[in-house]
Amino acid sequence: MDYNATTPVLPEVLDSMLPFLRKQFGNPSSDHAYGRPARAAVERARGQVAELLGCAEDEVVFTSGGTEANNLVICGVMELSKARRHIVTSTVEHPATARPCAWLESKGASVTRVAVDQHGCINENEVRTALRCNTALVTIMLA
Repeated sequence: MDYNATTPVLPEVLDSMLPFLRKQFGNPSSDHAYGRPARAAVERARGQVAELLGCAEDEVVFTSGGTEANNLVICGVMELSKARRHIVTSTVEHPATARPCAWLESKGASVTRVAVDQHGCINENEVRTALRCNTALVTIMLA
């Protein structure tokens, strides 16, 4: 029932990845003959994602998965400003979001958890009401 996290890859994605899983398996962070083709492929992918999103290539960060990405963003945003120490989230977040919010709360951040209705939907006005002058982040899942 968790098709958000366990979706099979498209055949064209698999075809694109197979050369790097079978023969060109070098570490893209290494500057040797095995690593350079892998690095070039990662940078090509970064450019494609940046073009798709309409952002700069250096704004695209690849992570190993959703949990790592959530931690990077949630904890990273809170590090940007010591004055903005408030997060708005929902009461039904995935643990990958709820846990870093709770951890930051244990370290002194303030977290407002907006409830959902009987259909699991967030009321936009409740999110607006939860916003404060020191809100650093609103993080609510979409599935």
